[in-house]
Amino acid sequence: MNFFNFEFVNNTIHIQEYPEADKVLKIPDDYNVKRLKDMLLHWYDLKEAKSCLEALDDENSDVVNKALVQNAIILFYKCFGNSEFRDNSLKKDKVLAGLPLGAKNVFDYYKVIRDKFIAHDESRYAQVISGIILETSKFFPFVDTVQMVGVVDIFKTEKQKQSLEVFYRLIIETIAWTEKTIDQLRDMIAEIYQKQQLSYFKDFEPLTFNTPTEESMFKKRY
Repeated sequence: MNFFNFEFVNNTIHIQEYPEADKVLKIPDDYNVKRLKDMLLHWYDLKEAKSCLEALDDENSDVVNKALVQNAIILFYKCFGNSEFRDNSLKKDKVLAGLPLGAKNVFDYYKVIRDKFIAHDESRYAQVISGIILETSKFFPFVDTVQMVGVVDIFKTEKQKQSLEVFYRLIIETIAWTEKTIDQLRDMIAEIYQKQQLSYFKDFEPLTFNTPTEESMFKKRY
């Protein structure tokens, strides 16, 4: 992947690595361009998921470490499955092709954690018990009610930490797959436009970035 430094001038993007370039134009959203954009969104989420796991530390509070792990899980699986905003979600079979069976088992394990514990309440990782307190020496023994929440700690034991290390490596492998796909798509798009003369680009719009308004925030990007 290539990275550029840029600046905004009158809401127009200028690439600092190409000082002689006097125009930066928007590419029409065909299939490959949309796919490239979706892959870049996946890449961004995956990099953040990786950073979350790298921030785990025994010096952190349990709340902080748990939040980091849960956020990493949510960001990772956000890239898979169906999405109204991303037509090109990552496909498990393609990303995991060639990886050991253990990677696939870890993928499935944390997918269940995400679906049935973090995003939805469809498991017994968290349970509540409810009872009454009595003083049996009294004629009316009732004293009070008592309720307790019990949550299974699924990120702290040595075995669980080892599992998270495998999950971390799975994220890295997924980032590598995504970066390879981004490079392939970028090369395909570049091959099309490098053959065109200047007149071909006369109707292309300048490349700009506009912050979404409240009305447009939840409308599809493209």
